[in-house]
Amino acid sequence: MRNRGNLRSSDDTTDINISPLIDMVFILLIFFIVTTVFVEEAGLQANTPDPTSNPNQDNEKERVSFLVRANGQVIYDDKDVGVSAVAGIVAPEMRMEEYPITVNVEPDVPMHLVVAVVDACESGGAPQVTMKAVATK
Repeated sequence: MRNRGNLRSSDDTTDINISPLIDMVFILLIFFIVTTVFVEEAGLQANTPDPTSNPNQDNEKERVSFLVRANGQVIYDDKDVGVSAVAGIVAPEMRMEEYPITVNVEPDVPMHLVVAVVDACESGGAPQVTMKAVATK
């Protein structure tokens, strides 16, 4: 029994070769990269003004313009109309002639409010809704 204890010496260490493991990990990594499907999610399209266009020309065409304030107010003609009245304001204007609608947005406005105003403009028949960031008054 003593001889068995002597067979194991503390100087003998076993090294594990990990190069096949590294090769396998790289192959799996390449497999998952190649087989991954990238999904393009549909979202809200933002119409931003063309930087090459003349800003004075856009203001001449602009008939209906809303201001969305950070406190939740929706202003039209210096009156607080609210989100519920936006479609009713846009619809009669679109019957006469279709003009782009501008939604001016102050900083720190909740995004759900901006989306609600844009949706109301589109349900009122607006052909194009443009959002602009404005400074707080």
